[in-house]
Amino acid sequence: MARCGLLSAAILLGLTAAPTSAQSLGDLARQEEARRVSAKKAVKTLSNSDLAAGAIEQRAERGEPSCYMSKSEGGCVSGEQLVANSIAGAVTKQNAPLEQLFRAEAESIRSQIQQTLDAITTFESVIINRTRSAGDRTAAEASLARARQRLASLERNWEKLTKALANQGLPHKWIEPLPTLTTIKQ
Repeated sequence: MARCGLLSAAILLGLTAAPTSAQSLGDLARQEEARRVSAKKAVKTLSNSDLAAGAIEQRAERGEPSCYMSKSEGGCVSGEQLVANSIAGAVTKQNAPLEQLFRAEAESIRSQIQQTLDAITTFESVIINRTRSAGDRTAAEASLARARQRLASLERNWEKLTKALANQGLPHKWIEPLPTLTTIKQ
């Protein structure tokens, strides 16, 4: 008996919880029919059967030869040229031995730049130290001028190295990490 009362309570609760403003299925069908009548129809639908048999072939014959946009060339190139450009930038057996040479040269220039920057810092600290003798400060000024010239020369060498790498279409990662440059923008 208790189960019957519980079941009755659940049904009553379910009926009272149902929305009173629910649309009937007939109302929904009438609204959809009205929407379809007012909706715009497609102007014309084309299929392959609407086209003449030779229309596609004739258009292709009259068209321009295929071209592909090339970022490196800055315009339209043939498929053969695009492939040739791609192969030129790829690392191959011919240019792979250059990797060790580029890496060694980059490491040499990077370490020289760092040593020169350290020397410049030392000379500048000697110059601003008023407890040092005038002769020490004068010598440090002369050494500082030479160190700055050396740094500019090393940075020009780095620029030449990066240009040589780019001109040969080789990966820039071969010379990473980049040194801290002061006179040349990277």
